[in-house]
Amino acid sequence: MKKYRIGIQCGSLGERCGIYTYSMRLERYLNKMKEDKNGEKVDVEAYLFNERAKKKTDLINVQYEPGLMQPQKFQNLINRYVVEPIVITVHHIGYLPSFYNAVDGFIFHSEDQVQNKPMDYATIQHPCLVYEDKDKTKLRKKYGLPLDKKILGTAGFIVGTGKKLPYTVREMLKRMNHDEFLYLTTSFWKAGDLGNKYDIMKAVEESGKEKQFRIDTDFVSDETLNEKLQCCDLLWTWCAVGPNEKGSQSGIAADMYGTRRKLIVKDSAHYSYIGIQPKVEVGRVKPDDFASDTLSLLRNGDLNDVQDPSWLSWEEKVKDYLDYFQLMLGE
Repeated sequence: MKKYRIGIQCGSLGERCGIYTYSMRLERYLNKMKEDKNGEKVDVEAYLFNERAKKKTDLINVQYEPGLMQPQKFQNLINRYVVEPIVITVHHIGYLPSFYNAVDGFIFHSEDQVQNKPMDYATIQHPCLVYEDKDKTKLRKKYGLPLDKKILGTAGFIVGTGKKLPYTVREMLKRMNHDEFLYLTTSFWKAGDLGNKYDIMKAVEESGKEKQFRIDTDFVSDETLNEKLQCCDLLWTWCAVGPNEKGSQSGIAADMYGTRRKLIVKDSAHYSYIGIQPKVEVGRVKPDDFASDTLSLLRNGDLNDVQDPSWLSWEEKVKDYLDYFQLMLGE
């Protein structure tokens, strides 16, 4: 049996943010592995760290985001681990190209994430949470959501990556009919909500549609998040990142994809990979146009025409991670 000890470096260890969420899931699913892609038995011990890895670590996997890894800190990390291979998971590109020759390998979430790529890299799409498909009516009763309305849902942290939720909430509310309901399961970020919840509730009050709206801001488990999203008829996500920019791939868009619910995303680099998947719809760029596209889909689209997300699950994609790690270890 092959044994691997993988140190996952996370600069936001213990904080509420997408990088820490990703790191925790990667650790969890690596540790669940019993076989690699070739069917060989493996024993993986993955763990999280911020500053210093444990002794006898086989490989270091850095979750890279420029705000969490300033150039000098990055250089210090490279200098510290001269024996262990270093693999970077590229969540944002930042100044990373200047370090291409100093690191062993890189993992991108999409081929269009960056134009100039390093000599050695792998593309592993952002995995999604996949649980069993559950009865929508039972879930709505469980979470106190209306049974007699079509529910539009979105999720993720209430701020981050140009999300600007008050803009889209306002436009959705303007266009909603009486039999439609807007549901946000948007937890507070590590820096709070930066005034977003106040602005959202102000938009709700101005619309007069308080009974057609609900926002949950508590930080919940992965399975609870999945269940809340499964309560919805249509899921949507929007951010200010344009279609021609270079950006990270959205984790929450992947998780929405994993719910087996109809999904519409903005035409944006942030959703470029999920947006090209079969049966995922792409809305226009401006908030008002996107809201119109979303509600048109809710009213006129086939909401049961959804995808099988199992191929993008963490259980499947973590095999690609270990496969690349094995390559970096010379296997």
